[in-house]
Amino acid sequence: MFRLLIVSAILAVIGHQQVWAIPVDNGVEGEPEIECGPTSITVNFNTRNPFEGHVYVKGLFDQPGCRSDEHGRQVAGIELPFDSCNVARTRSLNPKGVFVSTTVVISFHPQFVTKVDRAYRVQCFYMEADKTVSAQLEVSEITTQFQTQVVPMPVCKYEVSFRMDANINIKLLK
Repeated sequence: MFRLLIVSAILAVIGHQQVWAIPVDNGVEGEPEIECGPTSITVNFNTRNPFEGHVYVKGLFDQPGCRSDEHGRQVAGIELPFDSCNVARTRSLNPKGVFVSTTVVISFHPQFVTKVDRAYRVQCFYMEADKTVSAQLEVSEITTQFQTQVVPMPVCKYEVSFRMDANINIKLLK
């Protein structure tokens, strides 16, 4: 209840006064440079000013392998192996091949989301090559081997037995 009152009070103050923000004097220059490699996708961004922030896969900021922290350079980027960071592979029948895609975010402040942050859907297409393989192949007949074994016939033995009083058995035998 107390938190709700504080949030309501802050919203009321914001609604009636100007909010001052620290501007971020930076942004992406041109289009991102995307390299579709044999085992990974590399995305690089040229920035207007030295970059202080992060490049990461959308939704995976907390995973260090899926985030690149940059400081002071005018190029920010990330390399994403196909088998990590939710990089998706989708087979295509027309044209034949595989789409490899992900969403990359460039954040221009080390801690906050800013109005100059951008998200890019990155997609590489790897076309399936039509290859005809020809080679000499010989197949020989499979040999069949017969195995015989003599098995003796079973012997049957029948017995009649009574479990009765000894007097009854004697009478039956007489």
